[in-house]
Parts: sequence; structure tokens; C-alpha cells
Amino acid sequence: MPAPPSITYATISSPLPTRPYILSITPSPTNPHLILRHPGPELTIVDNQTLQPIERLSGGHQGNITSVVADQDSLWSSAKDGTIVRWDERSKRSATIIQASVRKPIPVTALAISQRDHLVIGGTELLSSESHILFWDDRNPSKSAYIHSSTHSDDITHLSILPTTSTYLRSSSSSSSSSSGPLPDKLLLSSSTDGLVALSNLKETDEDEAVLTAENWGQSIADVTSYLHKGKMKIWARSDMDQVAVWDIGKGIEDELELQNHVEYPSSAFKFKTFTPPKQGPTITQTASEEMESKVQLKSDYLIDVVPSLGISKNGGAITAVGTNDGDIVLQHQSSSSTDYTPSSYLLSGPSKSRGHKDVIRSLYHDLSNEAIYTGSEDGVLSGWTLSSLSDKLIIGDPDIDISGDEDDVMDQDQSDEESEIHTESSEEISDKSDDDDESMEERPRYGPIIGAAAGANANASRGDQRRKEKRKEKRFDPY
Repeated sequence: MPAPPSITYATISSPLPTRPYILSITPSPTNPHLILRHPGPELTIVDNQTLQPIERLSGGHQGNITSVVADQDSLWSSAKDGTIVRWDERSKRSATIIQASVRKPIPVTALAISQRDHLVIGGTELLSSESHILFWDDRNPSKSAYIHSSTHSDDITHLSILPTTSTYLRSSSSSSSSSSGPLPDKLLLSSSTDGLVALSNLKETDEDEAVLTAENWGQSIADVTSYLHKGKMKIWARSDMDQVAVWDIGKGIEDELELQNHVEYPSSAFKFKTFTPPKQGPTITQTASEEMESKVQLKSDYLIDVVPSLGISKNGGAITAVGTNDGDIVLQHQSSSSTDYTPSSYLLSGPSKSRGHKDVIRSLYHDLSNEAIYTGSEDGVLSGWTLSSLSDKLIIGDPDIDISGDEDDVMDQDQSDEESEIHTESSEEISDKSDDDDESMEERPRYGPIIGAAAGANANASRGDQRRKEKRKEKRFDPY
């Protein structure tokens, strides 16, 4: 059986000087920085290791920023004043400013960028009974190249460009005789508060021909994105009421594009659930008062995000992150035989008051390559979590991937046998070695990576030692 859910605490937390809400976290495309979005016209650049603010990006927008997108080596943002800005991170100034306008300036609520195709795509609010998807050529951004105005009938909440269709859709034998013709190389995924999820040909200038398939969920959609599972592209959507729906992108009988195999997860899978974290948390030093304040029971209040990059269950359900009003996070995986979710790991505030969050968490970013999670909250605190420091591998709900606790015991036994054969050095050898270590310490940097896989290397190396110490501790307190 998989090990019980692990517990971890934030590796580092940093409150921003003015404590603004942190609404989204986007990695910089060119530097080891994170770009933070707030309810305002400016962005904050922070270092992804120290989490300290470096600079602000300002002067491009006058209204609240609604979306931030990084594509290749460019960073873009959109705002309620109808502006879309490409930022120059070196000068910290705007390099390109596009004004969205349909007879008059119109607020932009969603943004997608394809630098390779020279496309800037903006989705707008509902204005005069119309919401628009506008397309610009970034080489001539003074006027939109074409507009799709009939895809959605309310505020557009998300735009993104899917990978090349040939990577997940294969033409059937009937494709040659199909009237639908070949699929475009790339698809535009869009969603709206009108409840519609749509896939369009982003290079089709005739809007009557642009939409290839659409599905009306019947819920106001807050966000949507795609992920790949076992060779199939899936779409997940989250409603304003914290429900989640998932579709497969497939082909119908006549080889036309379809959203298939709709699965819905009720809000009860995420909100108002009671969790009891395991008593055995990480090996940390706590004061008596901190031990008394340790988390005995948690109750989730909202869905933070759906995070497929953390793992996908055998049935295709992605890991989700739910939060409490006190700033705790529970990562959940889909149960094997239902649409219910089960805890995978607890990311808790504490053990000291300066670590983690104390308010509602509004944003989460998973840095897959560095095995780190970054979270931002309404009290303006940015936290970093090193996944490699988890006491056990994150459970994702796929038996072929989840490892059992028995395997760890075997690994610990092997490590213990190796340690029993370690040669004991003489006091003179130890003295000489310590002198060499002192000299090498002066040559090496004073600190290394704080967050991520590199930071967790030492933790991984000593994980077997920690487990053995815990077992010895348990034996010490057994009855004589």
C-alpha cells in the first residue's frame, strides 16, 4: 500500500513590503525570477530562491492587470484598460504596447501569445452584448489583424494555445473522405463565464469557420487548461463555485473534432472537507507551545487550483490543491474507483509564525524542473516549498507509479548495512580533515539553492538517517 500522506512546511516565506494580494505567479522566461500579479497596474519581480522583491514592472498599464503570459523569451501582460504590454526585463519598461479596441477601448481579461507565429491574442469583457477574441500580428500591432466575435457571449476567462495536434490526434482511415478536412496545426482553447469551452483554429480569419468544437458546461467557468495523459489530450475546467469538469479531445464518427467523455467532480470533492493529518510529521525542532498548536484537524474552504504537472491518477484525474482560510494546503489525488479525492500531502503553515501563510491562498505555481511549489496569499506572503524534502514520494493515485512504504524499509536496511562497514578514522585523520574542510568552506559560496531539487539534495541524502532515528526514538518510548 502507498505510504500515508506526508507533511511538510514552507522552505522559505517572504512578505511583500506593501502586502498586496498575490493573484498569480509566472516564471520569468529569461531569468531565475518570478513575476507576481496583484490587483493593480504593476507587476513585482522576485528572486526565485530568496523570494525577495527585485524590481517592479510599471508604466505600461493604467488599469488592473488581468493576465501574465511568458512565451519563449518574451513576457506579456493584459489589463482592464484594454492595453497589452510586452515587457523588457532588462530596462524594466514596456517594449510594446497594444491597445484593444472595438469601436472604443475594451477591457482585456485573457491573453495568449505565440511568438513563433507572431500572434498576440486577447479576450475581452462583455461590452455592448459582445465579447471578442482579437488577433494581432506582433510585427504590426497598431491594429488587430482579425476578430472572432461569436465564439462566446460573456466575459472571456481563459485563452491558451494547445500543442501541435499531430502529437495527440491521429487521423482515422475516413479522414480522406471526410468533409471536415485536416485539422489545423495548433488549436486555441478558450473559456467564458457563459459556460462554454471552445477549440478554434487560431489562424482562421473567418470567424464562422474558426470554431471547430465547443461544449456548454452550464457553469460559469473561472479557468481552463489542457494536459496530456496516456497519449490523449484532456481539458479541465473550474467553475466559479469550485466544481471541476474534464473532457478528452477526440474525433467523432465523421472525423470531426469533439470534446468527449465528460467527467464532473462536485465542489464537495474540494470544499468543506475535513482532514486529519498524520501525527508523524517531518523531523523538526519545536517548542512546547508550537507542539500544542500543531494541526490536529483541517477543513478545506476552497479549491486553489488543478495541477496536472504534480501527477495524474490512473483514471486521468489531475492532482488538486485545496486551501483553508488559515493558509494551509492539502494536495489531493483522485481515488481509484470514483470521482472522490484523497489527500496526498499536507503543506502546512508553521511551525514558526514566519513560515507559510496565514490567509487565503490565491495563487500556486509548480516549478516542475526544480521540484518546487510557490504559493501566494491575500496577506501578500510568497512561500516556496521544496518537494524533494517530502518524507515520502507524492501519491498521485496510480498504483504503477506510487511506491509502497515496504520499499523504503528495504532501502533503509541496505543503507544501514553499508554504514556498518564505514572505516573509523583516527583522531589525527579527523583533525587533518577538519582543517581541509575549513579551507574548502572559505572557497565555496556561503549558501546554495534554497528552494527546489538542488536544495533538497542534502535532505534526500539524510532521509534514511532520519527514518532510522525515528524508529530508534519509537523503541525508546516502548514499555520496558
